[in-house]
Amino acid sequence: MHILTVIPIKKGLQKENLTYFSANPVPLGSIVSVPIRSRIIDAVVINIENARDNKSDLKIADYQLKKIIKIKGNSPFTQYFFAACQRMSEYAVGNTGAVIKNLLPKIFLENIKDLKEPEKPEIAGVENIKHEKLIFQTLSSDRLAFYRTLIRESFAKKQSIFICVPTRYDIEQWKGALTKGIEQYAYVFHADMSKKILINSYNSAVSEKHPILIIGTGIFLSIPRHDIKTIIMEHESGDSYKQLARPYIDMRSFAEILSGMNNIKLIFGDTLLRPETLYRNEQGELGEIHPPLFRLPEVKRQTVVDMKEEIDEKRKKKFSVLSEAAKKMIEHAISKNESVFLFSVRKGLAGVTVCHDCGHTLLCPMCSTPIVLYGSKQRTAGRTNLSRTFMCNKCGRKESAEVRCPECSSWNLTPLGIGTDRVYEEVKELFPKSHVIQIDKESTPTEKEAIDAIKEFNKTPGSILVGTEMAFSYINTEVAHSAIISLDGLLSIPSFNITQKILRIIEKLHYITLKNLIIQTRIPENQILEHILSGNILPLYREDLKERKQYGYPPFKRLIKINFTGTANETEKARSYVDNILGSYDPQIFSAFISKIKGQYTTNTVIKVDPDLWPLPTSENIHVNSFLLENLSRLPPSFSINVDPEDLL
Repeated sequence: MHILTVIPIKKGLQKENLTYFSANPVPLGSIVSVPIRSRIIDAVVINIENARDNKSDLKIADYQLKKIIKIKGNSPFTQYFFAACQRMSEYAVGNTGAVIKNLLPKIFLENIKDLKEPEKPEIAGVENIKHEKLIFQTLSSDRLAFYRTLIRESFAKKQSIFICVPTRYDIEQWKGALTKGIEQYAYVFHADMSKKILINSYNSAVSEKHPILIIGTGIFLSIPRHDIKTIIMEHESGDSYKQLARPYIDMRSFAEILSGMNNIKLIFGDTLLRPETLYRNEQGELGEIHPPLFRLPEVKRQTVVDMKEEIDEKRKKKFSVLSEAAKKMIEHAISKNESVFLFSVRKGLAGVTVCHDCGHTLLCPMCSTPIVLYGSKQRTAGRTNLSRTFMCNKCGRKESAEVRCPECSSWNLTPLGIGTDRVYEEVKELFPKSHVIQIDKESTPTEKEAIDAIKEFNKTPGSILVGTEMAFSYINTEVAHSAIISLDGLLSIPSFNITQKILRIIEKLHYITLKNLIIQTRIPENQILEHILSGNILPLYREDLKERKQYGYPPFKRLIKINFTGTANETEKARSYVDNILGSYDPQIFSAFISKIKGQYTTNTVIKVDPDLWPLPTSENIHVNSFLLENLSRLPPSFSINVDPEDLL
């Protein structure tokens, strides 16, 4: 009989390691089925011992060992991948099984018997080479040329390359440009592929003798090719690299850990890398292929429209969704059967407040960002009171809603929200004969509906697409004309990453727009816009870093967000509990941006710690602070922990 130590591949289990027995020996790394309470769970074998060597321990044990149900198959990942998952579990305050479950394609786990065993790696001497981590910030055309050369050089050295991208639509962009001439050695992997194609591609990829190119999303970094010597994290600034489910793994961090474990060259590539990544380059932590280029792709014609200057037929200032310039652009496009894309923020967001008398937009006196009117319900002595507050989503400054316009002292203040619904309605009213299509989470909630909407847009000459950032994941052709309906609405989005978000949106619009791009705003003097129009965004990066340091945001602080959802009474108890455990770390406890859904209240807690206290676990000798980790681990499963969150609300 043999004693097996296993790690369940399951979220929510408190125990990391469990013990079972097997009549026969089981290879390390194997996937087995084990009983846990009334369920059968997959688990990975991490240790095996002969029961004869543990007779005394078994006799005094206060529990009875259970037998494994069956051996499902060999490990579908390498020992380095498993070790990286263990390291990631500590960093993300999760357990190794949950990390593996989030990073291993479900189809591979469910059909492990159909997967071929990978080729055994050739035994070679230990290479005393420093782990190379590089950045490559330049236009996509320059990155493409470099990647082509790198692939040829790697193949000549009998080395494979993995190009990791955030979404399947990034795969489509890079596949056609990089696989010409090497189609038989190029493999694509994403979660939307069919079971048959995924398994066949896996088996072919792990058994191919020739070096290969893999273009795939992050969960396919598990593919066990021992000759992969370069990992490229392309479109490094993409939001989709950060997983939305516990334990909220960031694929960029995991790739860095994995590449360090196996001494693989790692390249972070993008037109605009994240400020955190650029800062690490400045500090000498990351090298560079070429000095970073701080420029956006060029667009044929870019126009900024000051919406405060829009007037009606009586020469009076008016509030309008579409400027006269945008209307003329759409009219011209319709007459030429050309496509138009109108970008708007998400549905229902009232992002700015303006003075109805003088047209002034209310700005934060601390950082000149549009302030947003928030409403919240508070219960006092059994009564519900509605309170309203103006808040800056950038620096967090709050002030009473009872304010006057600082320009003309008027009380006549109007919250404005120009979401996709409002844009769609105005376009339909102005151009009733035109074909107008809308893409957002409410109008096209499923992927099929979004794909169908884009197909309809592409096949209908002269059509108009109204969409949020979601549309960028589906637009697969260039459009003739584009417009940002309200840059101010973007500025008010609650995220410390908003400067980078705006840059990414404008970068994408530059890439897909052939002729005209219109940017509508009530704050044309905004510093972000001024730098974008100048063509040089290096000063904007410097200013963004300065503000991040001032307000305690990454890369100067590591953020850890703790979320709790429950009844009003449960939420109050949760706030006290968190404050008691983490009080020494000055926790900021506040209601979520959407604080109540279906009678359930959501509370967020954010702690900011020095990066040295919670460093990326990319070295054998660097670990997170044990005392803080212990305190976070004490939180019950009803609290979700998100290290390096994308936003705080």
